[in-house]
Amino acid sequence: MPRNSSGVYSKPAGTTPSVGQVIDPVPWNALTTDLGNEITNSLPRDGSAPMTAPLKNADGTQALPSVTFSSDITTGMYRKAAGVIALVSGGSEILNFSGSGIDVNGVISGRIDYVEKSGNYTALAADAGSTLRFTAAATLSLTAAATLAAGWSVSVFSYGGDVSVAPNGTETINGIATPLVVKQGRTVTLYSDGVGFFVSVPGAWETIGENSASAAAAVTVTNLSAFKRLRITGYMQPATAAQLLLRTSVNNGSSFDQNNGDYTWYAVYGNGTAAASVNGTSTAVGVGAGGTTNNADLTGGIQFEITMENFNKGRSTKGLITFGNIAGSNNFAVGTIQFLRNGIIARNAFQLITAGAVNAFWEVLVEGVRG
Repeated sequence: MPRNSSGVYSKPAGTTPSVGQVIDPVPWNALTTDLGNEITNSLPRDGSAPMTAPLKNADGTQALPSVTFSSDITTGMYRKAAGVIALVSGGSEILNFSGSGIDVNGVISGRIDYVEKSGNYTALAADAGSTLRFTAAATLSLTAAATLAAGWSVSVFSYGGDVSVAPNGTETINGIATPLVVKQGRTVTLYSDGVGFFVSVPGAWETIGENSASAAAAVTVTNLSAFKRLRITGYMQPATAAQLLLRTSVNNGSSFDQNNGDYTWYAVYGNGTAAASVNGTSTAVGVGAGGTTNNADLTGGIQFEITMENFNKGRSTKGLITFGNIAGSNNFAVGTIQFLRNGIIARNAFQLITAGAVNAFWEVLVEGVRG
């Protein structure tokens, strides 16, 4: 008779003889036939025949895996938990896998996976070590760093448009809670330390964010305490003539400069056929020459570039502005403004705002250098 469901063999009835008993060939022939069948059903050690049903192993442990080797019994595979299989080497876990993906302990070498994405995507643990090539503008949402675990990394290639990389909840990328913008044509690599994320950015300048608005009186950028140098470039066109102003904050945007004499500035510009040189002090820095007009044919507005040094340092912030704007009827002005934010205190936010809170169209790119 064959083994039972637990694999225990029981011999046929009538095959246990007593002393002096004449052996009946019928049950004994059945026993030898049964033993032959069971030997055939056993797995040959030389590998000459395969299993005909699933092979059931013991769960094993990390120290003594259930599938192992005669010369290395601490290397192999075991059941770590329900639905979780782990591989170990020398008693140390190197990876485990489940329906949620693969978790790796250590460094992966060799081939790097490459995956194309045409829209928004959420990065998962299974993406570790891969390159995500985005063929269109999209948002890459990050799973919680604790879920992805320390050592997780992924490369992001923005091929078909800008990609906004959004951290999970209150987590940060390079210490900043706002999304990281990977400009079209650039590649960055994101790393998780199990708490937040870090990114390797080619070159010193790092894209902090790009701000677009069609009817807003201000653009505010916060969480800049990691940056010693800022570069702000863009374009603003107000709904009605309005001056563009720059001011900073020491409390991450809860309030902004408002005292006369906060800024000392010097401006040199050409306005129409005349040149001028002016200076003064104010509660904010004027970006441009006089009021900036709005023209229906979009020739109005102001184009600008602002750089600021010592932004997050305990000393005065210094800045340089270059601009070109329509200031009055058919009066085009270009110029340079140098300014000093008086007071030796670190800053962590800034605001571009129109005088009189006039709504405007904005395109503003913010970049920074850490330190």
